[in-house]
Amino acid sequence: MSESKTLKIRDIITALHNHERFMVFTHVHPDGDALGALVAMQLILRRMGKRADTHTPDPFPSEYAFLANVQEIKNKVSESMDYDAAILVDCGDLERVGDKFLDTVKATPFLINIDHHLVSKPFGNASWVQTSASSTCEMLFDLCMNLSLAPDRALATALYTGILTDTGSFRFSNTNARVFEVISALVGFGADPARIASSVYDSASPEKLKLLARVLDSMELHASSRLVTAELSRSMMSGSSSNYMESEGFINHLRSVKSADMAIFFRETGEGLIHVSMRSRGDINVAKLAQRYGGGGHRQAAACRIPGDLRSVRSMFIAEALSYIKADNGDTKSDVK
Repeated sequence: MSESKTLKIRDIITALHNHERFMVFTHVHPDGDALGALVAMQLILRRMGKRADTHTPDPFPSEYAFLANVQEIKNKVSESMDYDAAILVDCGDLERVGDKFLDTVKATPFLINIDHHLVSKPFGNASWVQTSASSTCEMLFDLCMNLSLAPDRALATALYTGILTDTGSFRFSNTNARVFEVISALVGFGADPARIASSVYDSASPEKLKLLARVLDSMELHASSRLVTAELSRSMMSGSSSNYMESEGFINHLRSVKSADMAIFFRETGEGLIHVSMRSRGDINVAKLAQRYGGGGHRQAAACRIPGDLRSVRSMFIAEALSYIKADNGDTKSDVK
């Protein structure tokens, strides 16, 4: 372990020891790593004898209902609780916590940031950002080891889930020998790979698959199929019992097109915003593209939100993406996600 990483972890551990009542947050539209890290952080804090309440601004996808204590996740902060610290996990920047919680987080006496995204604006009284990590859950495994806290089955399951999903089931370029070392250890601590994979990938409702069919029907191919796009409008959601968050993994179906260098999934929200999710292969750095619109993420998985109507945003962004994937410049060199 590098000296810099060791010092960062020590700073986090000191901050955890120095506070007692924590609010734990993750980003809007939480994915598997966000929820795994949220649950894991709560379990770690409670093992340390601390008070810890978890929060997300949006509902979580139903496939993660098997994680420990997800029923405790709050969508508003308890006014009766006097918290003395907040922890943000898997948030590439402070605003990613969402408008609902942003003012609360800013007003918290002490802020801890644990994340693995490329950060444009560092934040937090104590901050540990490790872009070489596959996931925030991989980082929290290291935190456990440095706390001499052996994960129990619930904690190991949460950490495994985050690593599994943020590596695309070990298919993305952020999968390396270190990932498999951590995964092996987590299985030893009680994580059940078959059960977790079945829960995440084989638990779709018929309604979700019908919604996916509508999304795939909107698919378009561009630039000799180098770019694949699709959309989910509010009208497409009409009459479906699936919730908006259940579409979180739909972009992976677009990314699976063999010829695609980039996939883009446009989702219409009820806030006058279009949520734009991107995935890429090879030399395409979608994080740089997302940052142009105030978003961010990884080099090969990123997102942003753009104001406007679905048709105009999709048309505008496709034109920019086509120009971007054809550009031959230093911003599109690939490395670890």
